[in-house]
Amino acid sequence: MNITIKDVAKAANVSVATVSRVLNNKSNVSEEAVQAVNRAVEELGYSPNFLGRDLRKSETKRILAIIGSTEQSFYSDVLRGMQDAAFVDGYDILIATTRNDPEHEMHLLGMLFSRAVDGVVLLAPKLDSKTISDLSKRYRIAICLERLDISDILCVTIDNERAGFDATSYLIGKGRRRIGLITTEVRSQSSVDRENGYMRALKAANIPFDPDLVYYGDYDADTGTRGCEALMSLPNRPDAIFSISDTISIGAMTYAVQHGITVGKDLLFFGFDNIAYSHMFIPRLSTVEQPCYLQGKTVIEKLIANMKTDEPDKSTYMLPHSLILRESTGD
Repeated sequence: MNITIKDVAKAANVSVATVSRVLNNKSNVSEEAVQAVNRAVEELGYSPNFLGRDLRKSETKRILAIIGSTEQSFYSDVLRGMQDAAFVDGYDILIATTRNDPEHEMHLLGMLFSRAVDGVVLLAPKLDSKTISDLSKRYRIAICLERLDISDILCVTIDNERAGFDATSYLIGKGRRRIGLITTEVRSQSSVDRENGYMRALKAANIPFDPDLVYYGDYDADTGTRGCEALMSLPNRPDAIFSISDTISIGAMTYAVQHGITVGKDLLFFGFDNIAYSHMFIPRLSTVEQPCYLQGKTVIEKLIANMKTDEPDKSTYMLPHSLILRESTGD
């Protein structure tokens, strides 16, 4: 039998409105009424229907963060920034993973369609740009870390192409001309942008692009290990390797160390993300640092502002990155 708020009011001998005020911690209720309502709630085993209440209020004070997986450690700082910003405005962050499945991503978006959450932040979205763009016209959706090949949705990220350009240019400035690239077969926009930055740096230095120096794999360390092995097996070996993630780069450095290649001298390495392992691995990894916490904080602040207006901000905000220089580049 479902216990209703009317049952509680009857048992406490008060009005339904009084029960509602007690459950919502309103101050204009007598202590006697508070005790009677709480006693009735406990005796009847009443559980408030928060979702129903939220729907009547037309807001839930909940924002859903959808990520592909929890394997990327830099997500923790992004989510921490999101949670801190949400807390200030009285919101909670719910976190769900898709296992990089676009169908599951759409399934999770059903929480937005049913008004179980007020807004959604997509981190590394797998749905196509048009679908996300169409949904953003009806619902409050934002993108964080990635960007789409469209410009009509709120997005907080970094300039990944410029970051790839800066990392590769630094290696070129170290006198390296045979620079390998280890990237991913998954064509996320950030990966593509970093690759484009790599190629733009080569062009700016009048270094011909050599497709043999590019290895495609996954985001894991095994890709780095296999990629480094493949590149170092070339007749004309690379003298530096830029990887689009630290995890890949650490796998590549592991291969080099195990095969007697002097990292930071014979072969330079540059990673991306500045994860914790990048300065734990010996030799320590030079990398691109993106402001993960600030990206998470900013996207929530902008999204909450969008929830309060009929003219939402659909700008793309590119926050500054920086180069962290360590032993893997001889620094």
